[in-house]
Amino acid sequence: MSASPHRRPTRRRRLVLVGAATLVAAGLGAVPLVVKADAVAPADLAHGVLPARDGWAANGSGTTGGRAAAAARVFTVSTRAELARALAAGPADAPRIVRVKGLIDANTDDSGKPQSCGDYAAGTGYSLDSYLKAYDPAVWGRAKVPSGAQENARRTAQARQAARMVFTVPAQTTVIGVPGTGAGITGGSLMVKNVDNVIIRNLSLTDVRDCFPQWDPTDGSTGNWNSAYDAVSLRGATHVWVDHNSFSDAPHPDSANPVRFGRAYQVHDGALDITNASDLVTVGYNTFSNHDKTMLIGSSDKDTKLRVTLHHNVFQGIVQRAPLARVGQIHLYDNYYDTTASEGYAHSYSVNSRAGAQVVAQNNYWKLSSDRKTSQLLSGDGTGAIAGSGNLVGGAPVDLVAAHNSANPGKKIKTTVGWRPTLTAGLEPAAGLPAKLAGKAGAGVLTETGGKAAPAPSGPAGGRTLTVAADGSAAHRSVQAAVDAATAGDTVLVARGTYRETVNVPASKHGLTLKGATGNAEDVVITYDNASGTPKAGGGTYGTAGSATATFSANDITVTGVTVENTWERSAHPDVRDTQAVAVNASGDRQKYLDSRFIGHQDTVLNWAPSATGQYRQYFRHCFIAGDVDFVFGNATAVYDHVNITLLDRGAAAGGLGGYLAAPNTDAAKPYGILITDSTISSPARPGTYYLGRPWHPGASAVGQLVIRNTSLPAAVKTEGPWTDMGGFSWKSARFAEYANTGPGAGAGANRPQLGPDQAAAHTARAYLAGTDGWDPTD
Repeated sequence: MSASPHRRPTRRRRLVLVGAATLVAAGLGAVPLVVKADAVAPADLAHGVLPARDGWAANGSGTTGGRAAAAARVFTVSTRAELARALAAGPADAPRIVRVKGLIDANTDDSGKPQSCGDYAAGTGYSLDSYLKAYDPAVWGRAKVPSGAQENARRTAQARQAARMVFTVPAQTTVIGVPGTGAGITGGSLMVKNVDNVIIRNLSLTDVRDCFPQWDPTDGSTGNWNSAYDAVSLRGATHVWVDHNSFSDAPHPDSANPVRFGRAYQVHDGALDITNASDLVTVGYNTFSNHDKTMLIGSSDKDTKLRVTLHHNVFQGIVQRAPLARVGQIHLYDNYYDTTASEGYAHSYSVNSRAGAQVVAQNNYWKLSSDRKTSQLLSGDGTGAIAGSGNLVGGAPVDLVAAHNSANPGKKIKTTVGWRPTLTAGLEPAAGLPAKLAGKAGAGVLTETGGKAAPAPSGPAGGRTLTVAADGSAAHRSVQAAVDAATAGDTVLVARGTYRETVNVPASKHGLTLKGATGNAEDVVITYDNASGTPKAGGGTYGTAGSATATFSANDITVTGVTVENTWERSAHPDVRDTQAVAVNASGDRQKYLDSRFIGHQDTVLNWAPSATGQYRQYFRHCFIAGDVDFVFGNATAVYDHVNITLLDRGAAAGGLGGYLAAPNTDAAKPYGILITDSTISSPARPGTYYLGRPWHPGASAVGQLVIRNTSLPAAVKTEGPWTDMGGFSWKSARFAEYANTGPGAGAGANRPQLGPDQAAAHTARAYLAGTDGWDPTD
């Protein structure tokens, strides 16, 4: 055996690709826009910075938050008191990172005891009954706002609540949720006031309720109840990046509020308000759901500055203000709007432009519910402007302003703006947004890199979606063409079809996602038929690794919803001696293969570590793998979790021998090689004809390691001795074991080493994949 997989003698032996619909571009007036930003590679997620050209917050000095924080100023917090202390820790102007672990209830005291509205009101003299009696319009009238004893008491009680649930965020700060912990703040408000350079990421921000709304009979023709707190409030703030957060009123929707003085008793204010001359703000990949007054840009029609970018956000169950723009240069691109009512939140309008607002709306997508019209998507008082292009409603191009103006001739929105967007990282056609953003925007999507040098987060946080369709209806006809055009962090979305080609994702394209557009791996097939011994056009042969239909050398990639197959057949090529024919060559670290199919005969999946002792981990979950000889093999650390494996039958041509499932050549210095866990193995081969594995021993340092546990084994497996020697190297010198397997092929005996319970606790998916950075893709 060679020490490299590039030629093995015959043994006897954040990228996602996605499919897309036809891309169309049309809409408002054409405004030239610049596409794509350079990616920034943070040391880890908490130290991540806004990529270049990613919206207005990238202007000038850019937005880096707490990246420069000293180790002593990186705080991990899990309670309200800890969060407050971390944000207040001096010196005020020194960079800091605040990592939120788990869900923090803001309405608690310093000991963690929950605080109710009654607790805040105690001793103030305020009671709701007294307040209602004092300011009933029949008594107080409708000409002036409340004043006097009960209003003063209300303000005092409100200030008590604010002291608990409003958190002031200093300059040069990153507040970020720890991935995998359900990180967020419930009932709390982040106040970013008169400071520069702040990042807020990966948080669930919910149910910011004001215990003490104020009645204002002069607000509108019938008066309104007004609450005081936004989930995030920017006031005079500059260079702010709000990324991958979720905003919602859950679990207390407005529909549960009573009606008082004929108006809803509103306890929620804005989700994210950007006011008081705030400037240079980027809001990307957030989810806004089940809320009324979602986002206000500008505290009044005379506000100033307010250069704001919103891109790749999802708005679902939103009544209004997505956003309402009073002033500024506002760029809305690649946002997804769903106007379907949810939890009692019925759509009124999406975007409002008025006064000095100059909005460019580019490549946004609206899912229009049956009770809404295109003319109802925009709003204005006749003083604002909206320009742009490429907007789609239900997949069809529309002129949003024309639709609005036709229905509202007295309040026509202007179509001319005096500026041109240039900070447009990730700008893409709107057609792919529903598939791209569903479940991929908002909190909980980002992943931690554990402090090691790593690329920017993969998937939507990193870049664009590049579409592939063999019929020419997408931007690229081949998968490789899209990969060639992609940069780190992009997604390749592949439409339904069969793609006869080889695909190579080089190491430079870290964080890519390769995704099948339909979600069904059988619909998207990448296929080719090279073998190790297949002659190359320029001379020589491909070798084992070179025979692969798809080679993934980049770290942090995700492959999901596709089939990759190598259809090379021994019987069709009797002249070829080297019959290894790889479907997938996985040779990077932190790679995920999800809901996909990998099909071949000999050497279907190569789990490869380019440096034999280096850290290269690959995770396969809910996949299907088929082959007949050593078809799971290599020296990387690989976990096959909840997969279905088929041992193909070679029949009479193999002299009655079914075949071999695995051939690890793990370096002796590595504790972990290949793990197959909680899976199902099946086979049409005759009973007792298949080996579970044999040790590939290309050199003295290779001591293969393989555990198969909690897995159903078919009758085809040799029950008395499922392990065998290879190339003169004894299987007993390798590291093979089983644990708690079931099915007709399971067994225990002298030739079937079993793990004890204590040993089994060290042979789990998490243990194999944790490495030096704590990587855990199993959640």
